[in-house]
Amino acid sequence: MSYNDDDIQFLGGTDFKPSQIEDKQKPASRRWWAGLVALVFISLSAATVYFWQKANNRTLSFDYPLSRTSTEIICDLEKMPSDSLQGVTMKVDSLYGVSMRLYELHGLTPTLSRTVPSVIDSTVCLVTHGWDYYWDENHQYKYIGDFVYQGKEYANGHSKAGFVAIVGNKWQIGIGQDDTIKEYVKAHNGSMFRQFALVSAGQICEEQFALKGKVTRCALARKAGSTTIWYVETIHKESLYDFAQALSDYGFTDAIYLTGGNNGNTFYRTPTDSICGVADWKGYADNLLIFKKQ
Repeated sequence: MSYNDDDIQFLGGTDFKPSQIEDKQKPASRRWWAGLVALVFISLSAATVYFWQKANNRTLSFDYPLSRTSTEIICDLEKMPSDSLQGVTMKVDSLYGVSMRLYELHGLTPTLSRTVPSVIDSTVCLVTHGWDYYWDENHQYKYIGDFVYQGKEYANGHSKAGFVAIVGNKWQIGIGQDDTIKEYVKAHNGSMFRQFALVSAGQICEEQFALKGKVTRCALARKAGSTTIWYVETIHKESLYDFAQALSDYGFTDAIYLTGGNNGNTFYRTPTDSICGVADWKGYADNLLIFKKQ
């Protein structure tokens, strides 16, 4: 069978051009590769989130001495005395090249909040970051480690050995990985969160130092035999090791990390109601630790 030019024109169409097939195939190929790249990216992202969560939720053995048992911490919390002074006093000191601002908290109770306080609230004496969190793939807010709010448990995990426990207008920082404190807090409609332990019984807890590099650092700290709890921040960028060493050498028995760093001009209210620093917490309301007058 033979074909003439008219037959071929009819089969292909009058506007048929072989080069058009290649032009249409290339975008399809690019779409296929783009889809593959997107699939790989989503898979890697999901795997990263999964293993990151697993790493944060695993329980690590805490091989450091404890200054107090859980029973002793509960006892200290229950008998925590009231203070006629209510406010914050601050001093600056330096040890081995680590410069620190040390805020002594007088008669204050911390509250956990994801809502910024009013700048005209005269009971607010200091505001800082508290616990760690993340947003999951469904954009849901997730706590890292044990988290209890007003008696309800929202998350669990013991890898971070430090904690803040609040019941009524009394509170304590402590270090330990058992559930005794958490169950006590839940039973008394209290609140609690966990953070890295920096110093325990005067010894730095290097195995808890998951964060590397140098940034401004913050912590809550206590000294043995004293009911006072201090909020401490570095003036310059420091490693966790240097910060913990300075806290230990300064005489703090226990210290727990607070996330978020500081702005270098922290807001605080003195016992005479003088306001110092700048109230700049409007931009970060996801994990606020608010110290207020009782």
